[in-house]
Amino acid sequence: MSVDYESLKKLETVSPATAAAAPKDGGRLVVLVKLRDGAAEPSYLSPRARMGERMFSAEIAASDLARMESDPSIESVAVSRRLPLV
Repeated sequence: MSVDYESLKKLETVSPATAAAAPKDGGRLVVLVKLRDGAAEPSYLSPRARMGERMFSAEIAASDLARMESDPSIESVAVSRRLPLV
């Protein structure tokens, strides 16, 4: 079963190409996570890179998107997409 991006309200707009290539539940995604003001970083996420106090990237299992959706400390999530080779 693949990820249903339409059901996730915290997820920022996903490009058609990213939506078409939605991973299965066991697949991995790189996401950008924005925390709410004053919120602590969720213990189940391991940041890869930080972009300030409230924003970081992380690699997650596709199935973790549902967990992030219900986490009150997370304001929004954006799925990273591959850039074309130049």
